[in-house]
Amino acid sequence: MAHLLPVALPKQVLRKTCVSSIILRGLNNPRGIKVKPDGRLLLVEAGTGYINEAEQAFSGRLLQFRCDATGVYGQMEVVAAGFRSMNMQARMCRDEIFGLADVAYGGGRWLLSQTDYVSGSRIMDLSALPPQTLFHSRGNLNSLCYHPKRQSWLTVKPDTNQAIEFVASKPEALVGVLPDLTGGQHAVPVTVILDQSWPQSNGSQPVLISLFSGELQGDADKLGIHFEKGVSKVVRLDLDTGEVSPVIEGLTLATGMAFTDQGQLLVLELCEDFLQPMPVAEVPQIPWHGGFKRYSGRLLCFDLARQTVHSLAEHLDTPSNLCVVGNSVFISEGMGLPGRPIANASGETVALEGYVRKLILPENP
Repeated sequence: MAHLLPVALPKQVLRKTCVSSIILRGLNNPRGIKVKPDGRLLLVEAGTGYINEAEQAFSGRLLQFRCDATGVYGQMEVVAAGFRSMNMQARMCRDEIFGLADVAYGGGRWLLSQTDYVSGSRIMDLSALPPQTLFHSRGNLNSLCYHPKRQSWLTVKPDTNQAIEFVASKPEALVGVLPDLTGGQHAVPVTVILDQSWPQSNGSQPVLISLFSGELQGDADKLGIHFEKGVSKVVRLDLDTGEVSPVIEGLTLATGMAFTDQGQLLVLELCEDFLQPMPVAEVPQIPWHGGFKRYSGRLLCFDLARQTVHSLAEHLDTPSNLCVVGNSVFISEGMGLPGRPIANASGETVALEGYVRKLILPENP
């Protein structure tokens, strides 16, 4: 596979103004998001992560919202519920909730991914309800990507820095190992998508993977916030050879990705700084960042051929996932324990909540 020079993110990124609005509120850790051909919006909730309320241990849900004639997503349907929601505060000293991760379509069916360190992680088929387990796995399963030519499903494991392929009736196959970053941090892959920028060839279409970045090692006093700015990447994985090559460098905690209809690559950054780690055994009752600086995430738009980048949205609250439908971008925001106090972008104290933002792309992004 030929190598192209990676795009280096400049310190100052030009901004393009986009119209955006919050279309859904009061969610519990929204993650994977997709829009069906009929306009219904599918949304994964990892759940509340409450550790002192037994009934909340299985609060993960897959929700569906209908859009009315005025464009409002008002009618909610619970498609599936009762999935384990795991609070990672004691382990990571950050306000992170694990559980249901992504929903995706491919090969004629919808699949749902779940991380479950207790009963085992899995990928489920939504053809029948309740969802039926299609693949079992160990560790952390994150985003899902269907590969039409290989007729397989791809995912990434942030805790083992691997790209994994699933084919019906076969054990999972390792297709890529993501190497450590420059400071020795683990790569921590979080999103995998088909590389729409790659020209057609006889081989398998490669995939792009966002590398979130792990923490630096060796300073226990900084647990929860010992990240390094500007070391996160987007890389290309050749599925036929396992070769990994850089596509974008200089990001800070890259999360969701998607291509626009015009071929630009959208990339989310979770935050710009790392502040106030979570205590191991208590939830602060005053506004507290919880590891990631709240309301400092952004949406970047890359033209890989021209090697240009623009910022389309800033002051996002820990954005994790997105999807693109025409000129609209839907973004999942608001990670952490619902209801605890945080400071919003204006410095006002608000209750943490998950929400979905809809953004309209500029005519010439």
